[in-house]
Parts: sequence; structure tokens; C-alpha cells
Amino acid sequence: MPIHLKQRREKVDTKAKGPKGRKRAAKKANRAMVMRALTEPKFRKQLESNPLKALNKKRLTEVQKKEVELVLAAVKGIGSQMNVIADKLLCACGVIV
Repeated sequence: MPIHLKQRREKVDTKAKGPKGRKRAAKKANRAMVMRALTEPKFRKQLESNPLKALNKKRLTEVQKKEVELVLAAVKGIGSQMNVIADKLLCACGVIV
């Protein structure tokens, strides 16, 4: 990539910092937390029992605590939906469990 384009991108990125940039970063972190909680049972259990250790933090703000609760609720909902879909697929294919 030419240097002048790289420099222009960096300037745009520095302008993105602030409330909108922080919101985007938080959204990205929450999305990563959801994906990890969905795919790693050990992480999900640790997030439920000890979010500080799971997130490698010394303390959580009230907003972060709420985010963890929302992520766990979302993961639980997604898990329930996946179970229903799996049951429907098994029944449609004639597999008896």
C-alpha cells in the first residue's frame, strides 16, 4: 500500500476515536465474548461463575457487569434455539433419539 494512503487511513482512524470509536470497540469486544462463550464451554462456565477471571480483569464496572449478564442471556437463548433446530432436523430426517 502506498505510504500516502496509509497515512490518510491513520488520520481517519484517529478521528474515529471518541464516543463512537469506543462504542464500536465495545461492540466488537462483546461480539467476541459471545462467540467465545458459544464455542468454549469452559469459558462460558467461568464467565458465569467468575467473570473477573474469565475476562482477566481486576474489577468490572457496572456497565461491564450488565454486558456480561446480557451476553450470558444471549448465549443461553442461542443455545435454546440451536436445540430446537437440531430436534427439528432430526425429526425431519427420521432420526429417533
